[in-house]
Amino acid sequence: MGYSILLTDIDNTLLDFTAGSHAALQKTMESLGVAFTQERLQRYLAINGSLWEAFERGEIPKDAIYPTRFVRFFGELGVEIDPAAVNRRYMEGLRENIFFMPHCMEFLNAVKGKVKLYAVTNGDTLTQEVRLRNSGIGAYFDGVFISEQMGCKKPEQAFFDQVFAAIGAVDKKDCLLLGDSLTSDMQGGRNAGVDTCFLGKLESDPRCDYIVEDLLDVLPLLGIHQAK
Repeated sequence: MGYSILLTDIDNTLLDFTAGSHAALQKTMESLGVAFTQERLQRYLAINGSLWEAFERGEIPKDAIYPTRFVRFFGELGVEIDPAAVNRRYMEGLRENIFFMPHCMEFLNAVKGKVKLYAVTNGDTLTQEVRLRNSGIGAYFDGVFISEQMGCKKPEQAFFDQVFAAIGAVDKKDCLLLGDSLTSDMQGGRNAGVDTCFLGKLESDPRCDYIVEDLLDVLPLLGIHQAK
């Protein structure tokens, strides 16, 4: 018998945010006449990631992430931009370019009807709602919790307090939190008092109860065993 409730992140857990960023950034840069390279993509992802981590630590408001990442990124390239317009173009690209993590649909089909499934995300509300709808994975969830709508964020305990208040009376021992971020997901699980499962390559971390490299490896933790 495994966990009966799964709280899961979306970006780079179910949907491949890195691939989506690649496509969206390439389109945005090309529209500005700026050459796209893998090196520049990695630099953008580093800048974006550091700003999201600062947001998770409560150092900056969420709205500051969107213009700042492009001011810094294009500033390093010596390109002057309208950050609001560039961010708008990029976000449109994210909504249009949807990629799945390996075995995402196989995983979702396997858990459907067997566990309660809830999405917990810090992503932009409109972007997440569009991506969940257009990807088709939104139909698999029993509930979706977006920090922007809740007035608090992962990894804050207040975020998870609202989640559990909405879910209803549950035993937290029956809950597992799945995600790819140590700072928002794994630390969030610790703050919420639930077990955690990290998706990705990692040797060990005290915030992780389980570490897997493939979504299908989560199934046994949920008491789901696929036919061979």
